[in-house]
Amino acid sequence: MTRSLTAILTVPLLTAALLASCGGSPGTPAATPAPTAGPAAPAGLSASVETLPVSGALNVPGTLRIAGRAPADLTVTASGPQQAVTVTTTLQASGNDTLVQVTPVGSGRGPVTLTVQAGAARANVTLPLLRAAARPVRTDGAYQAGGATPWNGGVLLRAAANAGADDRHALTAASAAGITALAFPLSGLDTITGHAVAPDGSVWAAVRGATAAGSELIRRAPDGTLTRVPAGTTETLSSLGVTPDGRVWAVAYGQPRLLSAAPDGTRGELALGSVPDALTVGPDGALYLTRRGEHPAILRVDPAGGATQTFAVGTPGVSVPAALTPAPDGTLLFTETRTGSAWRLDPRGGAQVALPLPAGTRAGTLAAAPDGSMWVSDPTAGTLLRLTDGRAARVPLGGAARALTVTPDGRVWFELGGQLLTLE
Repeated sequence: MTRSLTAILTVPLLTAALLASCGGSPGTPAATPAPTAGPAAPAGLSASVETLPVSGALNVPGTLRIAGRAPADLTVTASGPQQAVTVTTTLQASGNDTLVQVTPVGSGRGPVTLTVQAGAARANVTLPLLRAAARPVRTDGAYQAGGATPWNGGVLLRAAANAGADDRHALTAASAAGITALAFPLSGLDTITGHAVAPDGSVWAAVRGATAAGSELIRRAPDGTLTRVPAGTTETLSSLGVTPDGRVWAVAYGQPRLLSAAPDGTRGELALGSVPDALTVGPDGALYLTRRGEHPAILRVDPAGGATQTFAVGTPGVSVPAALTPAPDGTLLFTETRTGSAWRLDPRGGAQVALPLPAGTRAGTLAAAPDGSMWVSDPTAGTLLRLTDGRAARVPLGGAARALTVTPDGRVWFELGGQLLTLE
């Protein structure tokens, strides 16, 4: 049996300070508020956020589960942004819980606080009401991103390696001002296979060349000046990262070494004791690498002298660490592709902790937000997960989010079906 109770609630405007803490106007540095529980609920009333409400382009209702209570037992009130909010409670046929559904109306954003009461028992839960905007990367909608990096108040997208020539020869710059192409002097079968942004705003691109000259690294300075550095190999370069001195580093496919190039065009390399899969630059300026095989690990490499520290991960001969992502607190996030799990590694002591993903989740890409929360894509389920304070809440997308990243202002960016979406 299903029972429902629907109430339309119009709630007052929050203070300007609270709105600012939840995002402010476009272009204002902001962090998405975390879904956190209020004061401890007396008499065992248990409430948990399952889905985050999203207004605008996605228009996704939020859901709050009240364990072991029927709708007839509950009173629900809401407070939040100045807009109509529909609150629907339903008793699930699969158990004795109640789902409180929060449906956003219009395109507002900001936290929505639900007060759920059953007799003397009460729980206060604050959900971030996110706002989504979407626009096509290309007018025909035929675009698939292979990676994204924060740049100039927005993101710099790289197309998938099998894209058409126009997309393979350029990067796509997206911001509040619009979407434009950042061209490189490429032609024919040349393909951009990796990119990174330097501290001075210059952009490095790795190019798989179609001639005997092989691959190269190209630096595009903020004034548009180009510096081309032959890589000395025909192997594909990928997974670029820039150290604080402006030098770019790249993984060469199948090779036990890293290649590098300085802003003045000086080429370098660093020998390794094993073949890495991917690279990222940590908050400490060191190079961090993933390695699979008999001894799967995360490696910390000193770019100055090559000193290496090894952190074994997963199961020998089985595990494949991937999606290595620095977090603002100095830790590193990564996935284990064979199990679909996600982990946090603290390189300062080597501690590893599994991220609290819901059962059945298969982690794809990761992104760390300035407020300490984490975003995880699950391409098999077509959802995003937001993790904070040991809790996970979903944002249903209906498809695979690619090129997931979070910019310094707290906005979440990803490509979905040729559309570039932002959550704030």
